[in-house]
Amino acid sequence: MSRLYDVTEGEIRIDGQDIRELSLPALRQAVATAFEDPTLFSMSVAENLALGRSRENPATDEQLAQAIEVSAAQFVYDLPFGLDTRIGEQGMSLSGGQRQRLSLARAILAAPRILVLDDTLSALDVHTEAVVEEALRRVLHSVTGIVVAHRASTVLLADKVALLSGGTITHIGTHAQLLASVPQYRYLLAADDELDDRAERSCAWEDDENRNRLGQVYEEQEATEAASAEPPQLARGPGFVTSEADGR
Repeated sequence: MSRLYDVTEGEIRIDGQDIRELSLPALRQAVATAFEDPTLFSMSVAENLALGRSRENPATDEQLAQAIEVSAAQFVYDLPFGLDTRIGEQGMSLSGGQRQRLSLARAILAAPRILVLDDTLSALDVHTEAVVEEALRRVLHSVTGIVVAHRASTVLLADKVALLSGGTITHIGTHAQLLASVPQYRYLLAADDELDDRAERSCAWEDDENRNRLGQVYEEQEATEAASAEPPQLARGPGFVTSEADGR
């Protein structure tokens, strides 16, 4: 979409115009992407977020705060110097979910016409993901969103779903339509253990053997700790030292 790579066949059109006919600055002003494994730079949080804005059209403080809120990235305010905190190359001082949220905030702050979410929420916990998705629904009312995802909860952001298999689109429809009629679609979602009810799955033991093995380890550990807690007894008899004088 942003011509980091060009298509090898066919074409991509925006409003009927081949994207190769657009200048790169114009195209990349219209398209913003938030990647699953985002690129962050050794600069402040605010500078990283502002990379998608031109110098002629800098983001306001209100727009910056709104992008942070939508992406649930309020953790930036708790950093040592807030938005002025330098986060290091690739944001290595941050968790994977925090890096993804900063990438999402940067894409939103760019105010694109087309927002591409490349599995951007994969590292978020269930609660944070739900908060971000609720806010994203408001953002996606005013832009065209292209969402690449494996989770059912993320797929629900889309009005229309395309199922890819072997690099080819095999089915197109709503989430409900594909769920009801395409077994491959159901399998893909179930494989990630993300079903429609968003319920957290209980962690069941694979079998009783694993449980019994863990129980045995636990009992052995308790016995070892109990033995080490007993006070040492000095043995008396030939060959044993029973006092400092005997030792000398």
